[in-house]
Amino acid sequence: MAVYAKGHVRRPFKDHLILLSHAVHSTRLKRMAAVPPPSNWDSRVHGLVGPIKDQGQCGSCWDFSGTGIIEIAFNKAGIGEGPSVFILSEEYSLSCYQNGRCGGDDNTTLLDWAKSHGLPLTSDYGQYQGAPAECLYKPGMVLFKPDDWGFADSTGGNGVTPVADIKAAIMQYGAVGCSVAADDTFMNFPGGSVFQDSGSTAIDHDIILVGWDDSTNSWILRNSWGTNWCDQGYMRIAFGANQIGTEAVWAVKYPGASA
Repeated sequence: MAVYAKGHVRRPFKDHLILLSHAVHSTRLKRMAAVPPPSNWDSRVHGLVGPIKDQGQCGSCWDFSGTGIIEIAFNKAGIGEGPSVFILSEEYSLSCYQNGRCGGDDNTTLLDWAKSHGLPLTSDYGQYQGAPAECLYKPGMVLFKPDDWGFADSTGGNGVTPVADIKAAIMQYGAVGCSVAADDTFMNFPGGSVFQDSGSTAIDHDIILVGWDDSTNSWILRNSWGTNWCDQGYMRIAFGANQIGTEAVWAVKYPGASA
């Protein structure tokens, strides 16, 4: 399967997209707790989600999606000083190891790297620059590793993950990262209502889902395009619209575990 990486929503919409191949994926899967999901859920209300970020004019959505669900996993485990302080560095990943960088990549690349090497806090590493730069990592800098990651369904991330599996993963892990076909209609959606399917199937963007609302059959989508996009950086998007939920992945940190 092919994936595109897109830049910031404020870029001209005629800007070209760069085609890359998906990373080779693991098929790790944890058994979800057999708990009937409520009719609505919002991990922000549960104190798990930090401030909206902005990837700038860099095709680094893969970095923000993967890093974001790791942050939420640590917040859910009660490790760190809470979502307003425990903010991991995307710039570290962009600058310190081999990946597609601003040309695009996949959130599973980030998750594999983070599980093996860890990620530092932005407060330790330095602010996001929106471009690869000299690696500023120094020995002794604390790196935070998720204990594991995996796909939210048993297919190993092939196609759109079933709604029930995404709900179970969000309840158990706090969020999922996944892909969406972010066409012009998606990019320009003004918010204030639920985004419905525009018909695009060209997967080109990684985001995070932090909840849902069955009364409108919609997900709560967290983006990395700053607070000026849609509803202060979030969107309500109908289940399945624009292939939302493609290759949904989770990350976990076990309570009481070391960083």
